[in-house]
Amino acid sequence: MHPHHLSASRRASWFLSAPLLAILVLSGASSAQADSERPLEDRVGPAEYYAGLLSEEPEGEAVIVDDSIAGLYDLDELETDLHEALAPLDVPYYVVAGALPGHSTMPMDFLAAVQDRVGRPGLYVYLRPGSAEVTAVSREVGLPVERANRVLLNEEDLVTYLPIDTSAELFARTLVAPDLDERFEERWGSPWQRLGPLYWWAESYLRPLRMETYDAPERLGEATALTVGATVTLALAFGATRSGRRRRAAEAGHTGRLRGDRALMVGMVVATATGVVVVAASLVHLDRGTLPEDVEKAAPVPPETAPYVVDTVRLERVAEALREDPFYVDPQAQVDTEGLDRIVERGLPENVPVHVAVVPMNPHDESGGDGEIFVHALHNVMDEDGFYVVVFGEAGVSTRVETARFGVDYADGERDWTHLEGVTGYLDDSTPAQALDGLLDVVEEEVERAPGQASEVPYTVESRADPRPEPSRISRFFSGDFLTSLFLIGPVIAGVLLAVVWGGNGLASRMRAVPGRALRPRADRAVRRMAKALQTAPVDHPGRNRALGESDTALTVLGAHPDELDLVGVTVLADRAVLRLDPDPEIAARADEPVCAVNPLHGPSVRQGAVRGKGGKRNVVLPQPLCLSCSTLTETRRRARTLMVAGPGGGRVPYLELDREWNRGGYGTEYRLNVEDLLKESDVH
Repeated sequence: MHPHHLSASRRASWFLSAPLLAILVLSGASSAQADSERPLEDRVGPAEYYAGLLSEEPEGEAVIVDDSIAGLYDLDELETDLHEALAPLDVPYYVVAGALPGHSTMPMDFLAAVQDRVGRPGLYVYLRPGSAEVTAVSREVGLPVERANRVLLNEEDLVTYLPIDTSAELFARTLVAPDLDERFEERWGSPWQRLGPLYWWAESYLRPLRMETYDAPERLGEATALTVGATVTLALAFGATRSGRRRRAAEAGHTGRLRGDRALMVGMVVATATGVVVVAASLVHLDRGTLPEDVEKAAPVPPETAPYVVDTVRLERVAEALREDPFYVDPQAQVDTEGLDRIVERGLPENVPVHVAVVPMNPHDESGGDGEIFVHALHNVMDEDGFYVVVFGEAGVSTRVETARFGVDYADGERDWTHLEGVTGYLDDSTPAQALDGLLDVVEEEVERAPGQASEVPYTVESRADPRPEPSRISRFFSGDFLTSLFLIGPVIAGVLLAVVWGGNGLASRMRAVPGRALRPRADRAVRRMAKALQTAPVDHPGRNRALGESDTALTVLGAHPDELDLVGVTVLADRAVLRLDPDPEIAARADEPVCAVNPLHGPSVRQGAVRGKGGKRNVVLPQPLCLSCSTLTETRRRARTLMVAGPGGGRVPYLELDREWNRGGYGTEYRLNVEDLLKESDVH
């Protein structure tokens, strides 16, 4: 990108069409226009303005490069590049490239209005600096513009600081790419895309992390802090859970390795390592990433002396119009024009030369959107003394008025120009007409010619000459909501995740504690395993005789009329018989351990612990055998896992509340079960 000037044809187009259009609309001086003169508020809008310019270009090869981006691009070179980018499509094209209309106008609405007014088949494209999207409309040429844009958006090839000629070339290549459909289906047909709003929220959150926005360092720091806060919280939670489980298991009599202990240790290490890796990767990314302002710094630096801008193409156009009529309204002006007709009829003060320009401003224009710089540069281009006024802003939002004074001063010579503050600057409660009324009253009544007097250098130019130290990337990284994300948001997110997991685990435990109809299929499966173990076990196995006795009891009860507690007992006996027939003596010996008091279906206990009394006191009430899993839980969680079976009244009760042979005999571990008593109880219940 280099400083540039318009070609002769383009300059003529601007100088002839824009000023002439504004002059005809404003003054109505020509008698030929007397019958068709329109009010100022009904002047030509941006869409109609550009449609007229496009219609003057060769049909099907129309490119308009707006002079609002003079200084950012060589306009002639950019026009040539855009022709070269779109010509291979072999379709008619109509392109508008520029910073105007401003961000208050939706690009697609603007382009749709342009193509509607031009009315010719072809590809219509609008390119605007600082946009991560190429706005395009296909009219009767069948190009997949929407699909191409969505692919580029998702593949992140278009970024805000990409030169618009590069964006156009990339877009044109994508339009005719042979794998476009495949890329679209791969990206937009994926399960992630079907998440809809959640996916778009994630995209909007992640985009700044790719250093594509001006606040990327701050957003990257916040995301890093959030991740570190969450991972540290998870690591501490895993460590606390592991320690608590080990302590409770030891109290229950188990001192060996716990199931899940290694997973918790791995979770601690992974969470900690993740936090360290995220911090390191973020700092590397922060150091090596390209920010939008880095690209902008590569653009030509405006001079610190008049005209204070890199390029004066637009200023020359406005100056040319002001030489014809000292009150100029740009066709693209976005301010509220209601009442400006009255200002035109009123006329400008005659005591001093006054030049008024109502123009659009944009951060990407030659003045950087700074009206004070624009009006000083305008004086430099016109090279005439007078009172210069520029009016800009957005309709219905605010009015901005900036002035520059050369060869004029207050008549009494004592007032300073702060007297104008009421009718200049940002005027949220005034329309442009009201602001100009007040300003012109002051000029007409209190200002006179004063050769040699001049306005001060614009504030932005002074600050440009002596810039404030810019904060480093690392300081920006740790600014913003870094501490809030680290100590509040991150831990809260980790807490929510842990609560979801804990709640899901608790719900699953409660469902397992109330097996209900699942007891019969489970008992049948256990009996089949028992029968298979008896068939395959050696005849001389030490546990065979006891296993046969347990199998007889289980089969007898199962063949009668078992209730839920009977089915639990049958399952316990069948599982114990299988365990007793294991070829490993150590495993077989576990068959004589008491079953878990929380839920007999959990199998043998590790050792007998103690029930905690109320209030957490260690009052030993009675020995309580616990399985390995239950030994690691708190008393509250153990109660939640207590087996619930159908009671005599039809409701569900903790199984130990039933005075049954199964519970009295410890399911065959305290003394041999009496089959007749079990069958009698089954008949009663």
